[in-house]
Amino acid sequence: TMRLWKWTQLLTLLCCSLFSSQGAEADSNFTLTVDNQHVFAVVDVPFNITVTIEQVNWSDKPIEIFWESNGVYVFPKDELGHNIVFTQSGPHSQTLRLEASLFGIFNLRFYKMDGKGKKTFLNTGQEVELVIKRENVQQTKIINILFTIIIALALAFMGLALDMKVVLATLKKPIGPAIGMFCQFILMAIFSYLLGWLFLETNYERLGLLLLGCCPGGSHSNFWTAMFHGDVNLSCTMTFISTLGAFVFTSLWVYLLGTPLVGKTIPIPYPHIAISLASFTIPLLAGVAFKYKWPKKAVTLSKKVSRPFFLLCLITLPIIAVVTNIHFFYLCTWRHIVSGACLGFLGYIFGAGLAALFRQGKPQIIAIALETAIQNGGIAFIVLNMTFSSPYSDMGVLPILSFFFCSTGPFMFVIYAVYLVFTKLQGTVQQKTEELELDKAEKSQQSISVSTISVID
Repeated sequence: TMRLWKWTQLLTLLCCSLFSSQGAEADSNFTLTVDNQHVFAVVDVPFNITVTIEQVNWSDKPIEIFWESNGVYVFPKDELGHNIVFTQSGPHSQTLRLEASLFGIFNLRFYKMDGKGKKTFLNTGQEVELVIKRENVQQTKIINILFTIIIALALAFMGLALDMKVVLATLKKPIGPAIGMFCQFILMAIFSYLLGWLFLETNYERLGLLLLGCCPGGSHSNFWTAMFHGDVNLSCTMTFISTLGAFVFTSLWVYLLGTPLVGKTIPIPYPHIAISLASFTIPLLAGVAFKYKWPKKAVTLSKKVSRPFFLLCLITLPIIAVVTNIHFFYLCTWRHIVSGACLGFLGYIFGAGLAALFRQGKPQIIAIALETAIQNGGIAFIVLNMTFSSPYSDMGVLPILSFFFCSTGPFMFVIYAVYLVFTKLQGTVQQKTEELELDKAEKSQQSISVSTISVID
């Protein structure tokens, strides 16, 4: 009897376990699908996602499905909130109404939750990809036009300080430009490619950093060279030559390294490079012509207006860039920051190191280091916009923005402040040294005079 009782209990437990497991299978035996695995939307504009459930064996309990996004900027715009409830008598398809407050690429996934709060993610084939693009693309075009006008005016002021005899002498013995070309189109391209694979996770981000490393020098390097009292003639000559070289070297690196990254032909904006060359050369020549026609006025403008205007440009342009690319501060990670910062630092170090190795002077070392590290990011922006649509192009810009913020923006202002303090202290020490030497000379002269008078007496 005792054995029979034990066997009866064991059989009861097995039956209960079997029925409960069948009930659980019936509860979870369904397929969840969405109407589109890739949803394209505009920032701050609501969009819909239709979710459909197919239940094999309905139970008395409703089925509650939850959703979550990897970005906090995606939120519900209807009464459903973050969960959907399906019942046997209700509709088997429901529509989520969502909105994103920031453009970018986000993922959406669905899950069930048990009584203890444990999540069980559902296999819907793939996560739903949300592609949120900019709302106002026209605003970017207007800002680009404003940038072009300001930079053109600054370049015209820089033309006032150019000495064409020095430029021609540099072209006849192009040691400085040769160092700059090697650093820009060989070292920077290799550094950007390796840093992309080392730190970045997506191919369009790697392409963005590679494009930056393949670009020629930009006008900002000329402004900073003037601010740091470097060789402006060499800096402008290098920018001109490197922009010409971009027709060959940028195309070559993009073909060899960029195309395999994205598996498609990457268009090179030759017209934009030509426009960049013209927008750099014409204002400079206008400044040179003004200097030739009115040399006295040119000297006055160069001393009293040029440097303050350069400083104004170097302050206002990054501020406008920050405002128009505010998404950077929400979406950037340590990977973007480290990759962009490392590219800039390597440019400064190797540019200055090679210039010193070839026995260049201090003004030339400053010009070559700045010209190597500060690239013409506008070309990279154009290529990304031609290769990817928004927001893929915006995401590819993240390492480029990290480069500018960490290597040429606030970082350079800190270095410039240190440079000004050091220059001021150096000037004070030199002045005191000269005063001491003058005092010694006066005392020595007085002692000689006294000795002479004593001898006469």
